[in-house]
Amino acid sequence: MPAPDIPLLLDVLSPERVYRLRARSKEELLKTLIDKLITCGEVDDLEGLRSAILTRESLMSTGIGLGIGVPHARISSVRDMILAVAVNETPLPDYESIDGQPVQLVFLVAGRPDQQSRYVRLLAVISHLLKDPDRRSALRNAPSPEEIYQTLQATR
Repeated sequence: MPAPDIPLLLDVLSPERVYRLRARSKEELLKTLIDKLITCGEVDDLEGLRSAILTRESLMSTGIGLGIGVPHARISSVRDMILAVAVNETPLPDYESIDGQPVQLVFLVAGRPDQQSRYVRLLAVISHLLKDPDRRSALRNAPSPEEIYQTLQATR
């Protein structure tokens, strides 16, 4: 049964922010994903976002288990909440996930400090969606960003 806020996920994710990457490390993946956000027009300070995400990761990994990472930050230079999704070609063992498993699915969330409620709801929706092993498998095996997005869109 889908979570009631699934439309929230699709409100903050556009097809242009879905990627298949070939990063060799967690840091490379995060930096690449953040760099790609330059085209979205929702982040006024990419260096600030990069710093916030990497600082958050240095405090505690956002590898939540099951091959999933959910890096996130709330900073004032984000105009509106955004989500970027990356499926890495190979799982990254250096992600330091809480279950010790390599991470392959990454959902990067950025929002403003005044978006706390929406931010927490989005994190809950992502967690709920990715509990489904069939959905995780479909995302990992999707051959293109378009198919990754379609898999997420099919969760309505």
